[in-house]
Amino acid sequence: MRNVESEPVVERGASEGRGTLRALAGREVRLEPLLDVIVRRQIGIIIGIGIFFRVARYLASRPLWLDEVSLALNFGPTPWTDLFGPLANAQLAPAGFLMVEWVAVRILGFHALAMRLFPLVCGIASLFLFTGVARRCLRPEAVSIGLGLFAVSDDMIYYSSELKPYATDVALGLACLLGGFHVASRPLTKSRLAGFAALGVSAVWLSFPAAFVLAGVGTVLIVSALRQQMEKRALGLTLASLAWTSSFAGVYATAVRQLGGNRPTMWAFWDFAFPRLPPATVWEAGWAIRRLLYLFVNPLDFATPLGPWSSAVAALGFFLVGCACLRPRDPRAFWMVLSPILFALLAGYLHLYPFHGRLILFVVPLLLLLIGEGAWRIVERFKDRRCRAAALLLIFCYPVLFDIAHMVETRDRFGLPVHGDRRPPALELSEFPF
Repeated sequence: MRNVESEPVVERGASEGRGTLRALAGREVRLEPLLDVIVRRQIGIIIGIGIFFRVARYLASRPLWLDEVSLALNFGPTPWTDLFGPLANAQLAPAGFLMVEWVAVRILGFHALAMRLFPLVCGIASLFLFTGVARRCLRPEAVSIGLGLFAVSDDMIYYSSELKPYATDVALGLACLLGGFHVASRPLTKSRLAGFAALGVSAVWLSFPAAFVLAGVGTVLIVSALRQQMEKRALGLTLASLAWTSSFAGVYATAVRQLGGNRPTMWAFWDFAFPRLPPATVWEAGWAIRRLLYLFVNPLDFATPLGPWSSAVAALGFFLVGCACLRPRDPRAFWMVLSPILFALLAGYLHLYPFHGRLILFVVPLLLLLIGEGAWRIVERFKDRRCRAAALLLIFCYPVLFDIAHMVETRDRFGLPVHGDRRPPALELSEFPF
């Protein structure tokens, strides 16, 4: 027998179901609120991504590379005063950096994560310092591009977990530059001048290249004060510069003692990073131009699917556009960003500091500031938002994919996997003689 009373219920249920489907089909999925949140929080999101990649690479805890082992052997059962004398294995590093590592080993133990903790802290701090600098010299839209490139830069991530002072160089360079911008935009009170001087005096003991940033920033600030006929301000900045110079004289004397009899060996190793003086050929005379152009290959390592040299050309294009935009808008900021590179190049000419690769890693954020400015100037020409999004996706997708790949398979400084048949030369801590 049919249940006549159930038929209206079934028909009513089916009708309600069809009505629900029609309502869902007709309802637009609105992403605008989510996109608005992302836009408002983009700086925090980018910093979070940068921290994530740095911490992940650190926690991968790859074996100590041979260079790291050579430096780590100086943190054995020896007094801290030995860090100011000849170092084992022909090593050289700022005494302040060595002291931090010596203390970390005593507190946390003699293992890779303990010795790489300070570089990680510097790598994370650099994200915030870069943000502060970018906000003071770039247009708001360009800040996100520059910071994004800095956050996902493979070298910036890698050196944030290596027992070497290169991540410290980046952090201290940005700190000195940020201090310069802070002083430039405010009246020079005694307390502010004392703080700026103290920053420079301490920075050079933790990072050799901090001296180039201080030289550039100090020169620009003093010249700017003189041009504005602010003699008292120029005098105060000159006194701060003299304090930096005196402190660096102590750093230099300590570095000479650290090298001991290995100084000729060290200089012979880095001979390719110095020019021949006087130049014997036209090729040798163009050393400075070649070195400046090579910055966009190493240490910048601007990652795109085009390969290293084509990618370097793209980065150079963005950089030149950024220079053309920033210089007329804020000449003082432009020279504060660019002059440390020129002082480092001068040191190379004087055979005082090799102008190459990881030793000048501190120039990468300076280049990325101007690259971010130039990239936005080009991207903003696209009127359609989808075209802008596509252009930004092309800039960022490859570096992000590169970082994710390195999370899946940990690699060393030279891109070799640290596991499997192609394990790089490294030592486990159990092999140390103490």
